[in-house]
Amino acid sequence: MPSDGNLRIVLFPFPAQGHFSAFLSLAAHLHDAQPTADISIVSTPRNVEGLRRRSSSQTRYLRFHALPFVPAEHGLPGDAESTDAVPPLHFITLFEATESRSLQDSFDGFVRDLIADAGADAARVCVIADPFLAWTTDIARRRGVAHAIFVSCGAFGSVVYHSLWNHLPHLRAPGDDAFCLPDHPEVTVHRSKLPPYLLHADGTDRWSAHHRRQTSAGYDTDAILISTMEELETTGLRMLRRTMGVPVYPIGPLVRCRTEHSDHTGDHNDDYVKRWLDTQEERSVLYISFGSYNSLRPDQMVDLAVALELTGRPFIWAIRPPFGFDIEPTNGGQFSAEWLPEGFEERMHAKNIGLLIHGLAPQVSILAHASTGAFLSHCGWNSVLESMAHSVPIIAWPLTADQFFNAQMLEEWGACVEVSRGSWPDSPALERERVVEVVDMAMGITA
Repeated sequence: MPSDGNLRIVLFPFPAQGHFSAFLSLAAHLHDAQPTADISIVSTPRNVEGLRRRSSSQTRYLRFHALPFVPAEHGLPGDAESTDAVPPLHFITLFEATESRSLQDSFDGFVRDLIADAGADAARVCVIADPFLAWTTDIARRRGVAHAIFVSCGAFGSVVYHSLWNHLPHLRAPGDDAFCLPDHPEVTVHRSKLPPYLLHADGTDRWSAHHRRQTSAGYDTDAILISTMEELETTGLRMLRRTMGVPVYPIGPLVRCRTEHSDHTGDHNDDYVKRWLDTQEERSVLYISFGSYNSLRPDQMVDLAVALELTGRPFIWAIRPPFGFDIEPTNGGQFSAEWLPEGFEERMHAKNIGLLIHGLAPQVSILAHASTGAFLSHCGWNSVLESMAHSVPIIAWPLTADQFFNAQMLEEWGACVEVSRGSWPDSPALERERVVEVVDMAMGITA
C-alpha cells in the first residue's frame, strides 16, 4: 500500500460481543468525523471473521487485521477467543491471554508496519484500545504514536468498578453490608453488588493482579473516549476525570441503528420477530435479554418463566442455557427443556403470548418497535443506551461488573426499577411475585 497523508486509526476491542458492538459504532463515528482516515480493527482470527460478517455495511472504510492467537496455548478451549465461548468461571484465563507476550508482540509488529506505511510518520498513527487492553499504552509510547482508551461502559459504572479493584474497600469493612469508596466517599456500595471474583479478591489473586496491571497502564494514555454525554452523566464524568487525570471526552451516546451491524444469532430471523411484534398491541411487549454471555441459574430461569406466565403479558425472551451450562461440552451448548417449566415454550407459542429466541435477538429492532413496552435487562451499557434511545423503561436485573452501578444510577434517575440481583450460586432466589409486581409497574408506565 503506498504512503499517503491519511491518518491511520487502530481500534483494539476486548473480545466480548458488547465491546465489539461499541467499537463498530465508534468506527462509524470516527469515519463520519474523519472520512479520509484509514480505520482498522484488530483482534484474533475467529473474532475478525465474526466482525467482518457483522460489519458488511462498513467494509468500504473499515479494515481488519487478525493477530495470531492459539487458545490452547493459554489453557483455553480450541475455539475460545471471546467471552461467549468461555465459561464465566474461567473468564480470568481469557483476560490473562489477552495480555500475553505473543499477542503484545504481534500488535507491536502491526503498529510498526502502520508507521512504515505512513511514511515513517508516527504522528499519523493513533491507537484506540479497550481499558482491558491498556497494555497497548506501552507500545504506543515506544513507537511514538498517539493513544486513547475507549470506554464502552458508562462513566459512573466504570469509575466505581475502577475504584473497587484499585482499593478493594470491602476488605476494610468485613462486617458491613455497605461501605464507601475511599476516593469517592459520596458513593456507597452494597456488598451484594460485588460478584464473587471481586468479593473474594485480596490483592494477590489473579483477578486483582490483572486489573491492577491494566489500571496502572491506563494512566499512561493520552486521553479517554467514552460512550456517554455530559448532560447524561455529569457526576460520573467529573469522578472519572478526577480519577484518571487525563482528558476525558464524552463522544456518545453511540447507539446502533436498526440497519447497522447486527449481532443476532438466534433461531428466528429479524423478519419473523418483526411480524410477531406486529401482531401485538402498542407498548404491550416485555423484552428480556441478559446480554451476550450472561445467564441465570436454572432455578432462577424456571421462576422467571413462571412469573412471566403469571403476568399474562406478551414477551420476547432472548434465552440461553443457564449459568454453568452455557458453554457445556456435554450438551454442545444446546438448550434443555428441563430448564423451563414443563410445556412452557409450547404454551407460549400456542397462545401467541411469548416468543423465545435461543441465542442473541435483534435487540435494536425490538426496542425500536412500537409494541415494546419495557426491557428486563442486565443493564450492560449498550443495552442501557439502546433502551433509553427508544424511550423503553428498564426493569433491572444486574448480574456482574459495572451493571450493578448502571442500575443504581438509572434508579436514581427514575428510569428503572430493580427486580433482582446476581446469578451466582449464593445470589438470592427470584421472587415470582416481585417480578409480577415490577412488570405491572413498568408496563403501567407505558400503558
